[in-house]
Amino acid sequence: MKKLIALTAASVMASSAAVAAVSLSGSASVAYDESDNSVTTAASLTIAGSNGGTSASATMNLVSGAMTDVSMATSIGPVSIDVDIDAGTVSLGLDVLAGDVSIALDDSGTATISTTVAGVAITHELGGDTSAAASLAGMDVNVSSAGTWDVSTTLNGVTLTVDSDGAVTASMGLAGNTVEITNDGDTTVTVSRDLTSGASLEAAYDTADSSLTLTASVTF
Repeated sequence: MKKLIALTAASVMASSAAVAAVSLSGSASVAYDESDNSVTTAASLTIAGSNGGTSASATMNLVSGAMTDVSMATSIGPVSIDVDIDAGTVSLGLDVLAGDVSIALDDSGTATISTTVAGVAITHELGGDTSAAASLAGMDVNVSSAGTWDVSTTLNGVTLTVDSDGAVTASMGLAGNTVEITNDGDTTVTVSRDLTSGASLEAAYDTADSSLTLTASVTF
């Protein structure tokens, strides 16, 4: 009898350990667009689990019932293995550290070298683009040899961002709400608020079609 109790306890502990490595998360939302009086709904559930250095996850669309983003990842020493079960593809990567320089190589033959010098993070893809990121005088700066850049800073609680496409974004907290204003030719004003019930409400106005979209959503 004692052996049976011991075996049962061991089984329960093993099951608990397996369950502890599994997580559930999801989201659901409903949005009303006054421009065409349309209502859009969405809901999804993601299951993720890990065992040692191996992890797997899958997302289910609760509206259509379709399973998407089914993937698995693991590593063997410096070699990483990613499996996209949806597309039936397997990718391999090699990431090694040589001094302060990280060298990464994937199975498509793309080699990437990255390092940080004097607070500036630099990444270069052999035969491709070079990008750099740094915080300078209170500003976060990102620059790419592809001709793109963006600069952001926070002044009196307002975060301002300007990018190479000419878009200007201002984000701030206001009376318990988060307000974001974006101007990239048209102007979009978004006001969102988290509710004590766990849900969030968002109102977005776009001058492109003078429309207001109301969205209620919840994540868990």
